[in-house]
Amino acid sequence: MPPRKRPRTKRAPKKAEQEQDGSETPKRVRESRPRGMGKRAMIQAQKKAAQYQGVDYQSSMADAYLSAQILHQIFLQLPTKPLVQLKCLSKLWKRQISDPNFMNLRSRPMIFLPNFPFLAIDNTGTPLMIKLSNPVINPERYREITVAGSFKGILVLVLKYGIPVDHILLEDDIVLYNPFSGEFKELPHSRKFDPCNKYVYGFGYGTTADDLKIVRLKDNSSGRVKSCEVDYKSCEVFSLKYMSWSRPSKFIGDYFVSNSYSGIFANGFLYWNAMRTAHFRTPLILALDLKKMVFSEIEIPDRRSLIRLGTYKGRLCMLCSQVNVEGYELRVMNEHGFGKSWSTVLSFKSSLSMLISYASCVGRMCILDDGKLLMWQPSEQQFVIYDMFKDSHMVVKLLTDFDQKGRLHSLEYVESSVSPSDICSVSI
Repeated sequence: MPPRKRPRTKRAPKKAEQEQDGSETPKRVRESRPRGMGKRAMIQAQKKAAQYQGVDYQSSMADAYLSAQILHQIFLQLPTKPLVQLKCLSKLWKRQISDPNFMNLRSRPMIFLPNFPFLAIDNTGTPLMIKLSNPVINPERYREITVAGSFKGILVLVLKYGIPVDHILLEDDIVLYNPFSGEFKELPHSRKFDPCNKYVYGFGYGTTADDLKIVRLKDNSSGRVKSCEVDYKSCEVFSLKYMSWSRPSKFIGDYFVSNSYSGIFANGFLYWNAMRTAHFRTPLILALDLKKMVFSEIEIPDRRSLIRLGTYKGRLCMLCSQVNVEGYELRVMNEHGFGKSWSTVLSFKSSLSMLISYASCVGRMCILDDGKLLMWQPSEQQFVIYDMFKDSHMVVKLLTDFDQKGRLHSLEYVESSVSPSDICSVSI
């Protein structure tokens, strides 16, 4: 029996023949995977990115990888938590996400919560709480964490010791920390630090951002009065440009400054709640010109009780109440140094009056720059973001136990990929 012949298959046309009839053999175009990334990990990452865009992965991504342009647009709109997770999947993606130009386009506002572990609230749309990467520190050694200020996504954290080490009280540790990247840098200690005292801090710059300064005021008061007395020997300034401590030479008067909160930075000045030493019942706002390093006074409007200082749209603001009048006022300072320069942005009565009153008394309130209040409810183990203009609020549930050490030293910042080392000695 003769062998059975195989059916002849139609051979592919040669290149010369293709050129004659004008046809081309279709090719499957596929973007290569990032080096060091497996196919399964790549597909999983694409699925995760697609679900945030409402894309049908099976129909549109089964046979092709996402282009760099599409990934760029997806990354811009992702919340912080999945974006940080995607950084770990590929070196290429990590470089793209960490690019300063990409972060400038993203510009997502966040609220830092000094807890162990560190937490943050994504304040775009519906508030979302996320866990952050912590610096290598031992939380049991510190009694309180203070946020002195922020610049280009870098936070200045003050870690205050509560337990002596080898029976010796240690100086506060000051750390530059990027919550987005997890990078941190410890700053040198001062030889003039007295660990037996308490301090209040502030962070900012004068006319230009090439000389960032950390200001520390020393507590010279008695144990009953929780405040800081300002004099020549009790103020120190750390310059990030020169990486050294110094003392300013010009002061006016003696003041007691509340050490419940850090100084508020706005337009080249630091501001603290204060009182004159000789008149403890006369509240005022103490201002420090960071260019000239000179203190000055700002009067509080008549018949107003100051609740909290903050910023509103980049300007110094105060939340206050009127004497014998129900309700609150949000006032903004139009021109520095003039007592009558305050203008009332909003007068309101709140459905959360009891919570506002309680939060302000125990130091569990923060004014956000968009006209909202962040308040901590320990009884409910939750944060409340209250909109003063709409008299509405949203609840932010915790991801873990919130171990509040002292008062609520929360702070707004904008995510960035700037390294803490970049803001030292170099203008960025």
